[in-house]
Amino acid sequence: MIALLAAFLIPIGTSSLRGLTHVLTCRDEAEIPFSLIVPEVGDPVIVSSQTISREEPEGVCGGLVLDMAVGPAGANRVELELPITNRSRFDWHGTVRLKVGATVVPVEIGEIKHGETAVDRVKVRVRPGEHELQGSLLIGP
Repeated sequence: MIALLAAFLIPIGTSSLRGLTHVLTCRDEAEIPFSLIVPEVGDPVIVSSQTISREEPEGVCGGLVLDMAVGPAGANRVELELPITNRSRFDWHGTVRLKVGATVVPVEIGEIKHGETAVDRVKVRVRPGEHELQGSLLIGP
């Protein structure tokens, strides 16, 4: 009986949410890549390009819009602002998966009520050199 119970618990014990606090129902890439040029001394230089149109962004995952912003925060540091606007009819729980070079960091935004925007800010230390910053939207119920 114990072995049978253990067999059912193996998938739970071996599963991992990889730093997330919710189960995923949608995952999509943000369309705002940033390039960071970090000198040995001084503030990082941030380069980005984005196409702006008159229409409001449609969003991903049924109406969610991630509009990342990056700014210098001192030597070898950048501050990321991660707002998610929920234009859907449902409440969601959101996380942004940041990829800076080879490093991946999940940033929990938390619950996003329908019609509202949830924001988190995080400071990231970056090594000197050139890096690309990408974000993915990880959404769950």
